[in-house]
Amino acid sequence: MVYATKAMAYAVKTVLDTWLKSSTGQGSVLPDDQKQFINSGVTLPLSGFELVENDHLKFTLGVDAQGRQMQFKGRNTWYVYRPAVQILRDGQPLTAPKPTPVYVVKTLLDTWFKSSTAQGSTLPNDQKQFISANKILPLSSYGLVENDHIKLTLGLDAKGKQVYLNGRNTWYVYRPAIQIFKDGKVVPLAPVGSVNPFTISDKPIPAVIPNKSATQINSKGLRLLKAFEGLRLEAYIDAVGVLTIGYGTTTNVFPGMKITEAQAEEFLKRDLIKFENAVIDLIEVSLNEDQFSALVSFVYNVGEGALAGSTLRRLLNQRDYLGAADQFLRWNKGNNGELPGLTRRRKAERLLYLSQDFTVFL
Repeated sequence: MVYATKAMAYAVKTVLDTWLKSSTGQGSVLPDDQKQFINSGVTLPLSGFELVENDHLKFTLGVDAQGRQMQFKGRNTWYVYRPAVQILRDGQPLTAPKPTPVYVVKTLLDTWFKSSTAQGSTLPNDQKQFISANKILPLSSYGLVENDHIKLTLGLDAKGKQVYLNGRNTWYVYRPAIQIFKDGKVVPLAPVGSVNPFTISDKPIPAVIPNKSATQINSKGLRLLKAFEGLRLEAYIDAVGVLTIGYGTTTNVFPGMKITEAQAEEFLKRDLIKFENAVIDLIEVSLNEDQFSALVSFVYNVGEGALAGSTLRRLLNQRDYLGAADQFLRWNKGNNGELPGLTRRRKAERLLYLSQDFTVFL
């Protein structure tokens, strides 16, 4: 274990919302007295730390500015998932972070930025913006959509201010009229006529699977769902007053009911068929395995009726894959406002949908 000294002050800084935990187990399955939720951007003093199994850090908190020992729930030694934190020494990261890629869009022709994929000449003036050739604008995201168009969300200018055109920062543009650049190099786009959503990251979203071939939740989706549902072998009343058992099963549950773990698995398999079929019935576009699995986890939690009437479903059925991804984050509230557990679940489902590392939120 590395120990702090008077000559070197160490601290840990969270770069994601995360759990401090009493072990390297999943935070969602630990009791409340063995975990502490910490928001992103919090810095805590350290007296020692080491890298342990399961890609976790074990660390011991140090003393605060008044010389008092830092503790949470009576503990000063905790585990945390390594990618969720950064270790600082004398205020500087121990490992220099990779520079954030810079994306821009450059117009190759005089063209219209539009509020939809319709022809610019048919749109009213408040739904289009004329852009001359060789104009360069910052991007925060982009995606190839139907009718050979790109959906763009503009980013920040050199002064850190959001760029808007005609009051909008999200536009559609005819794909052959522009080029996307990452750190000054052209980004190859999918072939003309295809639909292949991308996000600004080093790992683009995989192309969708034709013919809607994903019909069962995959192992990643099952891991996510189980982590957030938790396993209870005795019937209990859930947060909304419904008798529940196993991995969130609510069908044919009675007071005092007890089951085995094997029975819980069977109940889960039975329940999943219903929610997998709901996604198949409600979503009209092709989905890859991760997208389908994230949606099954979402519907398992909120119900098929919620998906049926959601903006998420509407955008996805319009092939706005990226817009649909961000809709997951809206479903994080209970009767009394935002619930941190739901916020983490929605963030995890969104990352799975984008085929990115969702385990940072488990």
